[in-house]
Amino acid sequence: MLHLSPSAKLFEPCRFQMKFRTTILLVAALFTLITTSAVIAQDKLEPQVDQITWPSFSDALQRATGNEKIILIDVYADTCPWCRKLQSEIYTQAELQSYVYDTFELGRIDIGISNDTLTYKGFTLSSAELGAGFGATGTPTTIFLEPNGTYITRLPGFHQYDEFFQVLKFVGSESFRDMSFADYLEENGISLDAPTTRSTNE
Repeated sequence: MLHLSPSAKLFEPCRFQMKFRTTILLVAALFTLITTSAVIAQDKLEPQVDQITWPSFSDALQRATGNEKIILIDVYADTCPWCRKLQSEIYTQAELQSYVYDTFELGRIDIGISNDTLTYKGFTLSSAELGAGFGATGTPTTIFLEPNGTYITRLPGFHQYDEFFQVLKFVGSESFRDMSFADYLEENGISLDAPTTRSTNE
């Protein structure tokens, strides 16, 4: 078992950058993403509960303003096999799904669509443009937003169950405001196998 060292990075720089004419919206980095070349096999997890029915991105923003939940956005494409694996094997684990429903306001962006329009922070964008603005260069990508819609960070790719669940708890508990992910794991006595990231680049 490979333990994450204090120098291991879990999140990419927390940056929302988008150009429209001469406008660039940039949100400062809060923490960093794990990068690794390690690839290890994962046994298929059998679903324990039904798959999540995802609300729209716009619905998530609207509901979060009333309940002050952190927003979790699933960025996907219908052609992405790792997106289907995330939905059918990871989000269908009972404990994880219950935590997600209790902790986050959920929404979804299909970056395979380019002829729709969404509104975010005064911009009117297609789903593909919005996903690109959030830094989703591949699918799946999990994006976290403040209840007011301000960008927190993103987690690219498919991750194993334990890994993914600990990221959800790290963000959902708002521990990211006070410590790094490595410190969070150490403080809670958690060790993880070598991280894996699988995604479909668009």
